[in-house]
Amino acid sequence: MALDAVVEDILATSKSKVAQINAEAEQEVARILSEARERAADIKSRKEAEAKHDIEALVRREMSSANLELKRAELNVHKELLEQVRTKFLEGVAKLPKDKNEALIKKLLEPYDLKDMKVYSSKRDQAFVSSLVPNYGGTLDIIGGVVVESKDGSVRFDLSYETLARDIFNAKVKEVSKLLFG
Repeated sequence: MALDAVVEDILATSKSKVAQINAEAEQEVARILSEARERAADIKSRKEAEAKHDIEALVRREMSSANLELKRAELNVHKELLEQVRTKFLEGVAKLPKDKNEALIKKLLEPYDLKDMKVYSSKRDQAFVSSLVPNYGGTLDIIGGVVVESKDGSVRFDLSYETLARDIFNAKVKEVSKLLFG
């Protein structure tokens, strides 16, 4: 019977060691699972923060894009309005009463020494301009105003109403653009 006692002792010791190993294994599994849960929670938290950041960036980009579209639309409306004003201005200038048109032409010619210059005008203003200047160059296809040119043609000042209106128009488009886009 001593052998039975030894076997039972060995079995008891083995069972005890198996139980101890199982307990240690369960503790290790619990520790690993706990660490895995913590890492998963960290990863989840990081991914949620990244997603929130990405969503906020997307919203900012979309808002910026929408604001840009709005500014473009506003600029187009301003351009259209300025073009309408320019067209109406040219229509009004073409219908200026004779005395106002002649006064405006005189004002345009004031800064120039016309002795060494040729002056061109519209057909409508031919008689008036040719009576004002010593060197009348002829008519041009313009609605009004004048073109002053050196005798050799190297210097030319286009003071036609169309050009003046275009210059004013272009200056205002730049102003509007600066207001909208800085």
